[in-house]
Amino acid sequence: VQAYVKEIRSEARGPQIILSRTDAGLIFKLFEMEVPEIYEGIVRIVAVAREPGERTKIAVASRDADVDPVGACVGMKGSRVQAVVQELRGEKVDIVPWTEDTAKFVCNAIAPADVSRVLIDEKNETIELIVPDDQLSLAIGRRGQNVRLASQLVGWRLDITSETKVDELKDELRYFLSANIKELALDDMEYMFKLGFHSAENIINADAIELTAIPGVEEEFAMRIQDSCEDLLEARETNALWPAEGRDAAMRAWWGEDDEAQAAGGDEPEVDAAEDQEVDEAALLD
Repeated sequence: VQAYVKEIRSEARGPQIILSRTDAGLIFKLFEMEVPEIYEGIVRIVAVAREPGERTKIAVASRDADVDPVGACVGMKGSRVQAVVQELRGEKVDIVPWTEDTAKFVCNAIAPADVSRVLIDEKNETIELIVPDDQLSLAIGRRGQNVRLASQLVGWRLDITSETKVDELKDELRYFLSANIKELALDDMEYMFKLGFHSAENIINADAIELTAIPGVEEEFAMRIQDSCEDLLEARETNALWPAEGRDAAMRAWWGEDDEAQAAGGDEPEVDAAEDQEVDEAALLD
């Protein structure tokens, strides 16, 4: 049995040697045995995130620009990494390249999922990843394992949001801020979204001075926007954000789509009574 010597304790009855097969140090040593470049110091393992018996992610970097760190660890036809996996009794091992660029590194860490945008909150050490809808479950992983390991590897808290959810948060902000802060133009809101402030939580957690990057927004005005966002969260919790007819109807009215549809559509088409009854029953089931 190969194990990692985690600790040696000096006891009265003699030294006690503590062995472990779950410690991250075992990963370092196994790769050091299988990969000559790691043993020689050309390639180094920068970080390890592990859930023993299930999955491990390691971030590797090379001191030599001519040596691919991931390729060196994988080996010819995967021979090197497979030797490690075999010793770990089939534990899955993901090898990703390490980089000083935090945004790029977190995209590598969350692989195999693709990322659309990365928003970094250095103050709270939080990174928000916006992913396509069809990549959301892949990014999170089974029981949240993929995002959990990626978070451990990067050392930051990771929040994953789908593009559809981001669009809903933007609509929510547009609707609420337009009703409560008349001075904030729609173009200013769009610029605010480009800066990464697409939800009430983003705005509240930011410093007011950061919001002054929006044209025409002074610090006092920025604090008003933050106060309004706190009201938005309260309205969301009490289900008082949208009027009785619901979000979709409110958004159509806000964008003026109902008026445009009536102007373009003319008379409403006639509906057979039986067909109308079926529609009502389907709506009731919904």
